[in-house]
Amino acid sequence: MQAETSSSNDASAVKEMAHAAALYIKPGGSFVLLGIAFVLTLAMLARNGIFGVVETFSDEHDHFKRSMMFASIVRGNANLEAIGTFYAGGIWPPLYPMLMGSIQALTNCGVGFLRGTNVLLAYGGFAFLIGAIAQPWGRYIGIVVVALFVIGTHYYFQIRPESLVLLLLGAAIFLIVKYRLFSVGTQGQPSRYVLCGALFAMACLTHAFVAVLAIYLVILALLRVRYRFHFVVAFALIAGPYVAAQAMIHNGVVLFATTAEENLARNNNVFLRNHERPQADELLFAEMERRYQAGDKVTYPRPMLLPQGRYEQWLHDENKRRIFKEMAMEEVRADPAGAAIRAMQRVTGLIGGEGCVPGQRYGCNVSPKLDLMAFYGLELMALIGLIYAARSERIRVSSFSFAIACVALLAPMIVTQAVERQFVIVLVLASFGGLARLKSPRT
Repeated sequence: MQAETSSSNDASAVKEMAHAAALYIKPGGSFVLLGIAFVLTLAMLARNGIFGVVETFSDEHDHFKRSMMFASIVRGNANLEAIGTFYAGGIWPPLYPMLMGSIQALTNCGVGFLRGTNVLLAYGGFAFLIGAIAQPWGRYIGIVVVALFVIGTHYYFQIRPESLVLLLLGAAIFLIVKYRLFSVGTQGQPSRYVLCGALFAMACLTHAFVAVLAIYLVILALLRVRYRFHFVVAFALIAGPYVAAQAMIHNGVVLFATTAEENLARNNNVFLRNHERPQADELLFAEMERRYQAGDKVTYPRPMLLPQGRYEQWLHDENKRRIFKEMAMEEVRADPAGAAIRAMQRVTGLIGGEGCVPGQRYGCNVSPKLDLMAFYGLELMALIGLIYAARSERIRVSSFSFAIACVALLAPMIVTQAVERQFVIVLVLASFGGLARLKSPRT
C-alpha cells in the first residue's frame, strides 16, 4: 500500500512539473524562433544564389509571365484585350498572379524579390499554424516542422501559388482551431465564419487542388446551416463569380482550373506501356493533335465573354480537353487494373520525394542527403500528427477533422496528377493537425 502511495505521489509530482514547465515556456518564444528561422532561411537561399538567378524554369516561368501581364494592367494597360489575355493566359486561377503582378507593378522588383515574397508568404502561414497550437511546447515542435520543411522541400521560394495557399490555409485553420469553428456544441461568431469562408474562397482562387477541401467545409456548413450559413455566403460571394465565368467560357465541369483532363490523360497514357514518361507525354500530345487535325473536332459557339481574336485558340483548347478525357477513359476501360496500379505508383512516388541535384535548376538547400533526410523527417512528423489527430478527434458528421481534410487534399493528386509541391502542404497540415489537437495546459 505504501509503495502504491509513493508511486502515485511520484506520478503526481511529475505531472505538476510538466504543467509548470508548460506554463513557464513563453508562447511568444516560438514566434521569436520562427523569426530567426525566417532570417536563416533567407540566408540559406541567398547563399545558394536563389535570389540572384533571374532565370525561371518550367511552371515558374508561366506564373511569372502571367504575373507580368497583370503588372502591365496595373500600370494602366487595362483594355479589354489585355484583361482577356491575362484571364485566358494561364491554366490556373488568377489570384496569385494578380498579387505578384501588383507587387511587381508597385515596386518594379525583379525575380529575386518575388521569390523572397513567396518565402514570406509561407512563413506567414507557419505563424498562423503555430498560433493555433494551445500547448506551448507543441509550438516549439512546430518550429522543428518548419525547419524540416524549408530544408527538405524546394518549391516554397519559387514563383508559384503554393506559398499563398499555405498562408490562406494557415489563417483558415487558425480560425477553425482557435475559435472552434465547425465543432459540435459551439456556434461561433458569424464574422469568424465569414472570414473563414473568404479565406477558403481565396485559396480556391489561388490553386484548384484546394477545391475538394473547400467542398468538404461547405458540406460541414450546410449540415448545421443555421449557425454556419455565413461561411457558405462568404465563400459563394467570392468564389461564385469566377466559377460562373468558368462555366460560361468552358464546356463541361470546370471549377477553378482547366488542367484536370490533361493530367488525367498523362497518368492514364497508353504510351506509358512501352515508353518512359517524357517520350510517352510527347506521343500523347502528338496523338491528341493528330485526332484534332483528322477532324475529331466539335465546333463550340464562341462564349460572350471571349474576345473574337482568341476564339480559334479557345476552340483548340476546349477540344484538347475533350480529347484528353476520351483518351484517358479509353485507357482506363481497356486496363482498369493498370489504372489502379498507376494510382498506387503516384502515392509511392509522392512518399519517395523528388530529391535534388547540385548545380541543376535550383540545386539543393544543403546537400542531396540532408535535404532528403529532412523530407523524410517531415513525412514522419506528418504521419505522427495525422495518427494523433485521428485518435483524438471524435469524428462526427458535422465536425471538422484534420484526417478528412488531409484526405480531401490528397484525392485530386491520386486521381489526376501527383505533384510534390502540393503534397508537402498536406504534410504540413497533417503535422500541425496533430499539434493543434494537443490539449491546452489550462485544461
